[in-house]
Amino acid sequence: MIKRRIAGYVHRHPTSAWAGIMVSLDHLLQDITEFVATLTGYVPLHTVRFLVYRLLGVDIPGDSIIYWRCRFFAPSGVSIGHHSIIGNDAFLDGRFGIQIGDNVNIAAQVLIFTQEHDINSAYFAGRGSPVIIEDRAFIGSRVTILPSVRVGAGAVVASGAVVTRDVEPWTVVGGVPARFIKQRPVLDYELDTSNRRLFQ
Repeated sequence: MIKRRIAGYVHRHPTSAWAGIMVSLDHLLQDITEFVATLTGYVPLHTVRFLVYRLLGVDIPGDSIIYWRCRFFAPSGVSIGHHSIIGNDAFLDGRFGIQIGDNVNIAAQVLIFTQEHDINSAYFAGRGSPVIIEDRAFIGSRVTILPSVRVGAGAVVASGAVVTRDVEPWTVVGGVPARFIKQRPVLDYELDTSNRRLFQ
């Protein structure tokens, strides 16, 4: 609500001193939030990390796991479903929104971007759109997912892939850019997130 009012004021009065101050304060608050989120990733206790991530706006239930050293842009734009796992050293760019469904397994060092530069823009302007990862998808280690991608339910993205377009449900994709490899059988399972390693 406050952010909308500030944005409205800045839009109506772009050259006023107050608009400049408001924009600077907003950027400072974002920087502090991302810095705190980064430091939180090094805390070796799930309970503490969950508490801080929730205070920073990450929408995550208590039955999901974010392993250590996760990095965020705009943590309040990240929503994670039930019984989902985010591996260590992941990067989640919530600026335009990331929705992660239930029973999703995201391996280590995965990068998910929601904003990029328009290489055809005269000003190299930024552009973005949300990323959606549906229920029971598995994202292998060191995968990069670019803005506006939807990974369908039960889809598997092989390690090291770069996902530039939507992935159909219950398919396996891999490569750079990611392409269809094979179908995956439709399965109904719940990830066991009750056994958490203490120092990760």
